[in-house]
Amino acid sequence: MSSSSARNLLIFTSVSSIWAIVFGLIGPFYVVYVERLSGGMEKLGIAFAVMVLLQSITSYSAGRFSDRLGRRPFLFLTAYTDAGILFLYTVIHETYHLYLLQGLLGITNGISETIGTSLLGDLTIKEKRGKAIGRFKGIVSLSSAVGLALGGYVAKLYGLKSLFYLASLVVALSTGFLFFIKEDKD
Repeated sequence: MSSSSARNLLIFTSVSSIWAIVFGLIGPFYVVYVERLSGGMEKLGIAFAVMVLLQSITSYSAGRFSDRLGRRPFLFLTAYTDAGILFLYTVIHETYHLYLLQGLLGITNGISETIGTSLLGDLTIKEKRGKAIGRFKGIVSLSSAVGLALGGYVAKLYGLKSLFYLASLVVALSTGFLFFIKEDKD
């Protein structure tokens, strides 16, 4: 692995770990919050179905276009959009607003999962790809566990909406570190 790829992988791992902590913080409370906003369990199911449906539709196009345009633009787009979506969850009151946000989140999830996987492939060498991706996933999962463990305390001290405000702010700010990733033009 070149020093540039190693540096890029370190940056991507760090940013992904920050995001994992943040999304871990809101993880269990996100479902509770969406259930409250949706107005019932049956609507909660629809809200998540909308998200997963759009996520599945988006994945292929995201991968195809990122091969032509690079991975970074998509990472920026999805991260800043996610930050905005997280904030908007705190100001909506109608079920159709929730469905719209869930749809947008599905689109950004489809893009970011595909781009993240593609970027990991770009940054690793074939002979050691499994080890490098395993380390990446392990670090990010550990970060998520830290966020999950802290989420209840933060929600108790500052309230449920504060988790979404904090998540929105941290995602927006931490995305700036992606400017330091340099993509190779093959």
